[in-house]
Amino acid sequence: MALRQDALYASYRRLERPLYNVLYRQLWQAEDCQDVIQDAYVRVWERRDKVDEATLDALVWTTALNLAKNRLRWRLPRRHAPLDEALLAPAADTQAPDFLAARQLHRALRKLPRSWQQVLLLSEFSGMRSTEIAAVLGIPAGTVASRKHLAMARLKTLMGAAADV
Repeated sequence: MALRQDALYASYRRLERPLYNVLYRQLWQAEDCQDVIQDAYVRVWERRDKVDEATLDALVWTTALNLAKNRLRWRLPRRHAPLDEALLAPAADTQAPDFLAARQLHRALRKLPRSWQQVLLLSEFSGMRSTEIAAVLGIPAGTVASRKHLAMARLKTLMGAAADV
């Protein structure tokens, strides 16, 4: 059965904010997040004849995460400029505690293995349960739990070490 347009719109309304929250903490650029979300929905719509509405949300998540991964991979050889930290808090005081905490978190997240990052960001910002994260990432639910635990422990260590500097 082909995907209905109203089902796609409903999925967008459900997922747009959680998708953006997770993608932003991977890409750190608002425009890139918006582009990835739009591209994910366009790709799903282009395959609508093969999409089962029961698995639509998981397909959108998987597509968006893969597009974000590709975008990050594309950036690697083009690292001619570091992250514009002003994008983390436009027009903000770069010495303000919130800005400094966001920058510290960004740096710490980048030091985590990619697989840990994905699990941590999905569990904290998507609103999905472990079983849903497991389905999106194609891993067992137990692996989700262990990666989240490892990521949180390492993140606490990295954030603590950064605070000591």
